[in-house]
Amino acid sequence: MSGHRSCLARADDDRGVRTLRFLLIALALAGATACTPRASTCDVNVEREVAFTEAASRVRAETIGPNCHQAVALYTIRSGEGDVLWSWTAPLQRAFGDVFAAEPDEHLQTFLDRWATPDIATTQSAPEWANLFPGQTTLDQLTYDDIRARDLPMLCHYSGTSRQTCVFWEPIAGGAGQLYDREAVETEP
Repeated sequence: MSGHRSCLARADDDRGVRTLRFLLIALALAGATACTPRASTCDVNVEREVAFTEAASRVRAETIGPNCHQAVALYTIRSGEGDVLWSWTAPLQRAFGDVFAAEPDEHLQTFLDRWATPDIATTQSAPEWANLFPGQTTLDQLTYDDIRARDLPMLCHYSGTSRQTCVFWEPIAGGAGQLYDREAVETEP
């Protein structure tokens, strides 16, 4: 029985199995660590209920990114059932400048609180076609005048440092659309 080893001898001889098991466990842990999302310093949001549609609507203003310099600004309006009615997005710094460079936490929260509080009006308060500047709306005159005359609900939110985008609620279609851009009432977001 020279070819057979005792059970004790086989237990001591792992032929690299322990090393391989250790290596596989280490790789699994390293992979799990690499796939774990890192905490972001500019993931902040504010959500509010607004009177935009017949039922309650919710506005969510948020920033998403590893820092405020590289973050995206996202504005979403949802129906009471959670359906997205409107969304707007842009690179945070491109749209709103270096507002958050000095003290991002303090300025960002103030900005989001203000951004999540839109101006609510009706489309009749929009300027007449003749008073619009070129590029202020993407609609043709006939469509713009029709929407304005129907006096539909309108919500205006910041879309730049001194600019607001105004969207209208179309109850028949069950959706929102961009009416026009305007200069913001306040000079800072």
